[in-house]
Amino acid sequence: MSQLPPSLPITRFVSSETWNPQRIGALAIYCSDGRWGNAFDEFCHRSLSIPRYDRFAVPGGAAWLTQLDNAHPELFNAAKDQLEFLVRVHGLERIVLITHYGCAHYADRLGLEDADEVLPHQMKDLCRAEAILKEWFKDIDVEKYLAMRRDNVVSFHEA
Repeated sequence: MSQLPPSLPITRFVSSETWNPQRIGALAIYCSDGRWGNAFDEFCHRSLSIPRYDRFAVPGGAAWLTQLDNAHPELFNAAKDQLEFLVRVHGLERIVLITHYGCAHYADRLGLEDADEVLPHQMKDLCRAEAILKEWFKDIDVEKYLAMRRDNVVSFHEA
């Protein structure tokens, strides 16, 4: 174990999770809404069997990959730059796209309040994002899922 430099402040917390240098080669792209984060982690860990996956968590998730328009081309360019970096440096082989019901990013962008009206736009964006990723990264597997909420129960569905 290496010594900590003397200039560090006193330790505030030590994680019970140990460092594991092995890369998994998987990335999940999903919305940054923290109310969904634990469910996304559990889904990726337990259902998809991808521990220690890379995360690209931003408002709207995969919507950033579909923003090549006059309103927000910077979102598209930023997403592309970061994903190219992760694929190259982390050796990604699998990308998981997750959108969630009632996403505020979509509601705000589309000017719609009803989550049922927003959902078809989210599903269309998942398909567009999948196509874009497959065009950029020909050898990477891409999967799409919808996270639904009924009261306080979260379920995941193939999209």
